[in-house]
Amino acid sequence: MHDDWKDVLNKKKPFEHEYKIITASGDERWVWEQGVGVYDQDGKLMFLEGFIRDITERKNAQEALVISEKKFRALFNEMADQAVLCRINRNEEGEVLDTSIIDLNESFIRALGVRNPMDVIGKSPYDVLRLDNIPNYHEVVHAISEGRNLSFVADFEPLDKRFKVSAIAIQQDIFAIIAADITELMHYNDVLIEKNKELENYVYVTSHDLRSPLVNIQGFSTRLKKHTDKIGEVISTLEIDQKTREELNDLTEQKIPHTLEYIFNSVGKMERMLNSLLQISRTGRIAMNIQQIKMYGLMSKVIHAVEYQLQEINARVDIEDLPDCYGDEAMLNQLFSNIITNAVKYRDNQRQLKISISGVSRYKKVLYRIMDNGIGIPKEHLEKIWYVFYRVDNRHVPGDGIGLSVVKRIVEKHHGKIWVESTERYGTTFFIELPALNFSEN
Repeated sequence: MHDDWKDVLNKKKPFEHEYKIITASGDERWVWEQGVGVYDQDGKLMFLEGFIRDITERKNAQEALVISEKKFRALFNEMADQAVLCRINRNEEGEVLDTSIIDLNESFIRALGVRNPMDVIGKSPYDVLRLDNIPNYHEVVHAISEGRNLSFVADFEPLDKRFKVSAIAIQQDIFAIIAADITELMHYNDVLIEKNKELENYVYVTSHDLRSPLVNIQGFSTRLKKHTDKIGEVISTLEIDQKTREELNDLTEQKIPHTLEYIFNSVGKMERMLNSLLQISRTGRIAMNIQQIKMYGLMSKVIHAVEYQLQEINARVDIEDLPDCYGDEAMLNQLFSNIITNAVKYRDNQRQLKISISGVSRYKKVLYRIMDNGIGIPKEHLEKIWYVFYRVDNRHVPGDGIGLSVVKRIVEKHHGKIWVESTERYGTTFFIELPALNFSEN
């Protein structure tokens, strides 16, 4: 008999105890026993009465919870990001009073130079973190109360750092604040933006500078053609031997005109390339007029603009109800026009072209999908289609190869994403993710 049982029975009190037993089948089980001793007139224990309950599942759950808590504690303390657990405090009527810290990890302690974690426990995370440019706690509490997570970028002046902060609902009135240091990332991002602006300016200036000598080449070539024609007229009036006349005619009527034609074609190609570079540069330089875009209406305009081409090839276009987004209407029109035009260019002439356009809202983003049943894009070309002047088929499809470069630049200016899935001979699907909420261009 256990010593604690003996003590309880000697005092003639009820007892309860948890212990393990081995069943007849050899299984090990946890049981909980509660009872009292039954005594005779002399106070001698005759027997015990009570009941026993199998609590194996409860004990297993408790042990699993302990293990889970240890794992959580290890992860919580070892994670590189600063993290605190907070509670929403309410009065008896359920109204929010404030928020308070109930736990914090080692990274948080090191970053803030906290000597004694107990000095922070119970305080408001807003008072402790002292972050600038963050939503007020009413907004955070409202989001957490609805089970929504909240993310924002905030500056922490004491450390001169910038953090990506996430408020994550854990359970009712309990949430975590996790701060990831993005100072270095933001620095490199700013450098990249600045370099892109420098590159756009360079392309813009270079394109203009190259246009001047190109115009000169074109002008002098035109003048040379006129002079060659005049020379041919003069030669026809001269009294010269037949061999010399044939040699001169070959120069003025064949060799020089063919050379000039090659120059004109090259100048034309160079001019188209410069225009394309200017178009790409302007896409990055033009200020955006950001507004709510009624996407179904915009897409209808895009389709209407190419309606003649679609009718000529008997194409079918299906547009589902499209969620609205935010952006620059002119740029988005150009974006989707390029993709639809590509579907027409790269159609399979052996079957009717079918284009399907759909969209779905995804929290703060809208994802649009444009699917066609054209010739598709070979796998080895999928990553290259965004390159300037790159074309999958140079022989049979007209174009200069900048359409998708411009498309990608427009999507990036909208803080969006674009990717493509394609199977050769079966078709191509473009996915375009754009903001569902208003945003700043910078």
